[in-house]
Amino acid sequence: MSKLKLSLIFFIGAILILTGFTQRHALACEFIEYSNYSEIAPNIFVSDSFNRNQKDKLLSKITLGKSRVNTTFGQMVSNPKVVITTNESEASDFGSNIYGKALLTPLGQCIVFGSEGQNIDVIAHEYTHAEVHYRVGWLKHLLNVPIWFNEGVALLVDFRKPYLLENIDLSPKEVEFVKNNEFDFSIGNYQASRVLVDKIDKSSLYQNLEKLKQGQDINSVFAL
Repeated sequence: MSKLKLSLIFFIGAILILTGFTQRHALACEFIEYSNYSEIAPNIFVSDSFNRNQKDKLLSKITLGKSRVNTTFGQMVSNPKVVITTNESEASDFGSNIYGKALLTPLGQCIVFGSEGQNIDVIAHEYTHAEVHYRVGWLKHLLNVPIWFNEGVALLVDFRKPYLLENIDLSPKEVEFVKNNEFDFSIGNYQASRVLVDKIDKSSLYQNLEKLKQGQDINSVFAL
């Protein structure tokens, strides 16, 4: 075998190993059917630690969370996998914290809910992430949707007290700083992202996301 072929095999193997490592949480979600998690509704999987009553309450909250997204922006079309965990250790197995995380990868959308994220606010928040990702597409989402925008839009359906406009006290300079610098996922950054999207027309969000998918610039589409 020539050195060129050996080098090529080595290179491809290294890429596959690296991809498998960086996407390991998404892969864990992708193959959730083969784990000890139970599917209690289409694409919704829960830890076996939950009893029947808890599972019913979770499904009810998910229905209400999705309804909030539908009422705010219009009917959702994404169908992410959902994994609901019982503790921090289980959540970390899927790359999540105790609240929740939307895994948005080339494989699709997977939402993980931790023990503190099993409420309507967090559910609506993470489902919005999945919907935006689905409508824009993985590559365009990665390249053209800044984190502050993604988080700000999700906060439009997340009514937790720190993120309500009446509880946000940031100067215009502080808000603009978040827009132009790396998002650090602090409460202040989340609050700034909420302020930045306040003028967005919720009823036309999906139509504008389609424009992003077609390659238009996010600043011009949303007049940011």
